[in-house]
Amino acid sequence: MVLVFFICLFLVLLVTVIILSTISVRIERFNASNYNEAGKLKIDYKVFFELLFLNKLKIFSIKINKELINKLNVKKKIENIDFKQAKTNMPSKKDLKQIIKKSQIEIDKLNLKLEIGTIDVILTSAIITALASIIGIGLARIIEIYNKEKYSYEIYPIYQNKNLIKLDLNCIIKVKMVHIISIIYLIVKKRRVEKSERTSNRMSYDYSYE
Repeated sequence: MVLVFFICLFLVLLVTVIILSTISVRIERFNASNYNEAGKLKIDYKVFFELLFLNKLKIFSIKINKELINKLNVKKKIENIDFKQAKTNMPSKKDLKQIIKKSQIEIDKLNLKLEIGTIDVILTSAIITALASIIGIGLARIIEIYNKEKYSYEIYPIYQNKNLIKLDLNCIIKVKMVHIISIIYLIVKKRRVEKSERTSNRMSYDYSYE
């Protein structure tokens, strides 16, 4: 009985910790640029996936960088993915909107500097205007309290009649575990309903054949 009690207590504590935790994606550095003599896109990054209890106490942290990606041979694994099969399992646009809404993503920090250029000057200006508007509207909806030190973005055009990009990003994105659990529950529930509907349809066809 004592062992059962401690097992139950451990499970209750574990569930409580998970529910009260937050997943944090901390992009400490993400640089992408083809603004060089060779014109090749070079990417450098350092990203941390962290689990925070009560949004403060760090439970664990995983660092993602080029060395880890190469070690795990991620590029080869991506090449072996059957994208046609993956596409069939992707949620619909309606489901994606619901998932984004339910996830209640928080942007705790955003420092963005982006420079873009294309071979067409008019197109470059249109892209800059569109991106600035999208980021501005997105931040206004997500951020509750604006802080200049935590949130800043600069978008500039490059007028050289070339397809150029220079990106410097530093940000922190957070999602509460309780929202992730809610999303997983909705997805599992919907798939079960769809599966039962397909099964009932097959049964009705069988009866019609009889």
